[in-house]
Amino acid sequence: MLAVGAIVAACQPPSSYESEPLSFAALPPLVFDLGGIEVVERGSTPHPSDVDHLIATPPAVAARIWAEDRLRASGHSGLLRVTIEEASARITPLATNENLEGVFTEEQAERIDLRLRVTIDAIDESGQVNGSATADARRSRTLLEGITLAERERLYDEVVAALLHDYNASQEKAIRQYLRLYLR
Repeated sequence: MLAVGAIVAACQPPSSYESEPLSFAALPPLVFDLGGIEVVERGSTPHPSDVDHLIATPPAVAARIWAEDRLRASGHSGLLRVTIEEASARITPLATNENLEGVFTEEQAERIDLRLRVTIDAIDESGQVNGSATADARRSRTLLEGITLAERERLYDEVVAALLHDYNASQEKAIRQYLRLYLR
């Protein structure tokens, strides 16, 4: 099914949609009394319905951008470890009407499901984790059958931006609750 989608996408004309870079630089940084910041990504087993490679800014890249834009270290020791535990984007085909009525109607043909789960740990100089904040955000959106490549790319950008908006709010709340002793 995915191979057919890839062939159809390859046959479409080039996209006229230009993606806007994702940024959180307009938001105030979260400054920590720790010596450095490390971003790591846990490897996950590829899934046949993964479409991360089709998205201009997939969830894992968006999480890294968020960390670079929002997090600052201004201490002398310790580490803030940002672990991207899950960052996925998957497409699920939806059942459409195959009879004569279906020929004359446009239906929702696919659903994209995104998930971002990130844990931020405050680690002291001895390697001991002294606090953790975790945020888990999910977004889904359906895609109309017959949409153009440009429309698909725009929709992907919109759903990733919405996912990161949710993640940002959730993670900032968790940081202020569980890592407040390290905030400046």
